[in-house]
Amino acid sequence: MPYSMTGIGFADFSSDEYEVSLKMRSVNGKGLDISIKGPKEILFFIENDIRNFIKEHFSRGSFQIFINIKFKKIEEIIDVNIFKTAVENVKEILQKIHLNPSDDKIYDVASNFYSNMQEEKEPDEQLRELIFKALEKASEELKKERKIEGEKLVKDITERLDRIEKYLSLIEKEKDEITEKAKNKMIEKIKELLGEEFSERAFIEASIIAEKMDITEEIVRLKSHIKRFRELLKADESIGRKLDFLCQEMHREINTLGNKMPDFSKYTVEMKTELEKIRQQVQNIE
Repeated sequence: MPYSMTGIGFADFSSDEYEVSLKMRSVNGKGLDISIKGPKEILFFIENDIRNFIKEHFSRGSFQIFINIKFKKIEEIIDVNIFKTAVENVKEILQKIHLNPSDDKIYDVASNFYSNMQEEKEPDEQLRELIFKALEKASEELKKERKIEGEKLVKDITERLDRIEKYLSLIEKEKDEITEKAKNKMIEKIKELLGEEFSERAFIEASIIAEKMDITEEIVRLKSHIKRFRELLKADESIGRKLDFLCQEMHREINTLGNKMPDFSKYTVEMKTELEKIRQQVQNIE
């Protein structure tokens, strides 16, 4: 069963020293795009490992990963005197430009100042383990959501394929009658132009033109594409690109069919409408 590329996953883990919260969100994308936000002094050491994890577990989608880390033993990672100096410097700057923000705002600005002054710090084994446990759990939740959304997409696409097949069956049922009528009309027109004495030639010319109107090949190919489409919808693999290609091929056959036999436009227009909706849904499939 194919997966959607849309979903979200959360995870929280903690120890005596750390609390790690991780949110992972994905939307549709042509390839695999990964954005990671979190403490830059820590991401410096683990960002590539996180990216490799995503690449191992997903093949397509645009991913956003947000990592929040709370240090329970704050005094071990913050130099209180330096932070106090940062706060005082921020207050002094704000007073000079006649601003009086709340303590919370001063804290936020001072924290950014302090963070910019810090050097990258490689996470210890405990913190690294918490981050990747959270990453694994969030990705599992995300996969569950993507699967549920994928099932909904398959259901909708299958119903639209059924409608296309229904219109195709009507065309196949009526094509011989429509072709014969068109052929007879052409015979009469050619007779008018050439005269009754050329009735045999009119029959031959009309038959040649009618042969060019034959849509048997288009019907056969369209049936084959629909069959392949249904097979792929049952496959346990990344199929989004393959389905997109099949949509293009199906559109080509429906278009050719409509051009050859304009009398079937009432069906081909409906088929194109359903196919366009299928194509939109396919853009969300991994």
